[in-house]
Amino acid sequence: MVFAESYSHVQKQEQRVTASMIQGLNMLSLPAQAMYDYLVELSMANPMLDIPEPRALEAYGGTPGTGENFTAIEAGRDPAYYDNYSRSGADADEDFDPYYSKGVDLESEALAGSLKLQLSMCRLSPVEEAIGLEIIGDLDESGYFTGSLETICLLYCQSLEVGRRVLSVIQGFQPRGIAAANVYEALCLQVDASFPYGDLAKRIINEDLQALCDSSPAQCAARYNVSESCMCQVFDYIRSLEPRPGNCDERPLQINYIVPDIVVERRDGELHIYVSGEGDNPLTINDYYLHLLDQPELNAEEKHYLRQSLNSAKALIHSVDIRRQTLSRAAHALVALQRDFFLHGPENLRPLTMQQLADEMGVNVSTVSRIVQDKYISTSWGMFPLKRFFLRALNGCASAEFSVEAAKRRIEDLISSEDSASPLTDDEICADLEKEGFRISRRTVSKYRQAAGIPSCIKRKRKET
Repeated sequence: MVFAESYSHVQKQEQRVTASMIQGLNMLSLPAQAMYDYLVELSMANPMLDIPEPRALEAYGGTPGTGENFTAIEAGRDPAYYDNYSRSGADADEDFDPYYSKGVDLESEALAGSLKLQLSMCRLSPVEEAIGLEIIGDLDESGYFTGSLETICLLYCQSLEVGRRVLSVIQGFQPRGIAAANVYEALCLQVDASFPYGDLAKRIINEDLQALCDSSPAQCAARYNVSESCMCQVFDYIRSLEPRPGNCDERPLQINYIVPDIVVERRDGELHIYVSGEGDNPLTINDYYLHLLDQPELNAEEKHYLRQSLNSAKALIHSVDIRRQTLSRAAHALVALQRDFFLHGPENLRPLTMQQLADEMGVNVSTVSRIVQDKYISTSWGMFPLKRFFLRALNGCASAEFSVEAAKRRIEDLISSEDSASPLTDDEICADLEKEGFRISRRTVSKYRQAAGIPSCIKRKRKET
């Protein structure tokens, strides 16, 4: 008996992710400066790759201190500050401090050194000075004394009274309030004897410190049987004190340089878009190793290695080109969707989702997510992360004109232009916004106001008076 075998043909489509595709996706997620560092690392591992430093840096935005596309970001400090204090390399070498290269905490070292210097000038006995050094060594980062005075006195065979006397001497050092046991003692130590209401200030610090946040001066004035103007002076004085004496010195500046991946310039009413690295590809094939591949003296293994390196180099150069083209498409799509922002300012930022940008580009939303990751755009209105342009619409407002960002900015504008004698309440701000078309609750107004660091109308009025 013979059985006929049956065969069936089934067609199916498969998509395989190659190593070069994975590399391209990873490169798309990298910002400009990290991209350059990544290319340098790959060029060091592949003899067929060259990345000339001057061209590469120029393509990716310049160098810190010379390129116009670099921005110095430091909390609370205008970038122009650094332009006014820029130095040449020779000047920088003269001011070089070896402690920075060793990673020493200069702030804590400076504070301890200052206290030890003041201690050495107090003409204490050797044992008292030794106790003082132990106390200074037991100060935490906030300047509080966290050690045990009894243990220190026992170590040096001295009475507790001697230890308390030395501690009292140190608490008179600068910065004021140092070596206190807690925030209440630190604030009381800072109350100057020349302040006319010093006793009242210390009493409020020890007994009713929360009143500075929860109560008005009028309520506290009635409670302590003083005038309202007197209580206002006490409140302002206590707020001027430093709750953490050890942190009163300015910390060393931390400067981070940001290279924008996209630059949008407005000239003569037109928008000009540039992408980092959109000029010549910074990667090139090494001529020496390329010619070496044709030499007959190379064995088969060496030629195989060079051919693999050449193929890898060509694939990487192609991936860099694809990344640049994708960023360029994203930049043009973003400018098309947020044109009012680039022409007229941040208050014209419209609600936008990553899906909308993906539809405009004709790509998957995951590609857009990689594009905006850790990347910045330089505009006429400043430097912004790309994620800043994706805003949700305000709840209840179907129109694209009413975004959360627009509501926040309008709240700030209303408060900045209010009558200082009669500040706007949250209900009044809510009513004004509803007249302009914003459907927003008083609770939301309060949340946005607090997020912007703006105090309530009562505190704004008290501050003006």
